[in-house]
Amino acid sequence: MSDARLAEELGRMTLFSNLPPAAHAKLAEGARRVSPADGAPLFAQGDAPDAVYAVLDGRGRVRVGAPDSAAKRLMVEVFRTGDIFGEIGVLDGSPRSADALVQGEVKLARIPAAVFLETAETEPALGLALARMLSGRLRRTFGLLQDATFAPLEVRLARQVVYLLKTDSVKTDRGVRLAARFRQGDLADLLGATTRSIISILNAWRSSNLVAYDTEKAFLFVLDEPGLVAVAAGPRDGT
Repeated sequence: MSDARLAEELGRMTLFSNLPPAAHAKLAEGARRVSPADGAPLFAQGDAPDAVYAVLDGRGRVRVGAPDSAAKRLMVEVFRTGDIFGEIGVLDGSPRSADALVQGEVKLARIPAAVFLETAETEPALGLALARMLSGRLRRTFGLLQDATFAPLEVRLARQVVYLLKTDSVKTDRGVRLAARFRQGDLADLLGATTRSIISILNAWRSSNLVAYDTEKAFLFVLDEPGLVAVAAGPRDGT
């Protein structure tokens, strides 16, 4: 039985917004709602790509990344309400390229791979929307690769924080705060760096009144956004 409300929720997402109502209903009919517990794994690197996930609601996030043999982690992206993830393996039929872990409270729609692919095959608008979404993610990935090759760690961290400010932040009396909780180790995972190096940078930024960090709640507040943007721009020639 089709879930009319779920069809409406999916239809409001950018990826599906240009599809006809019948396609939304078809996706909703095949999908099911899931509300995983905080810390629950959705899939692991190497798993079969059996579904695409849509983030419907919730104050939490879904963290996608990959481990290495030394128990370090690389955080590839953090997905929030309105985002779609898990599509890469479904599209190319290869095993999952990363882990997906729930952080906080999220409500998801799990769309089986067969339903998603059938919709993509019959709705050209979905193919175009997928191309645009993947192009944006590819541009970001290329930017991260370029930064990892050429930019100092402080500049890379500043660029990540500015990116997160633009995508998901909250205005508070203390300044603009990243909406998601980021432990210092999480920030290190975003850059493939050590926690110690991130702590050193954050301490320097706090001394310069660029940021404040709530260690207990793992909230990062940006006190001087123009100043942080200047750090993200990188050092000037000769300095």
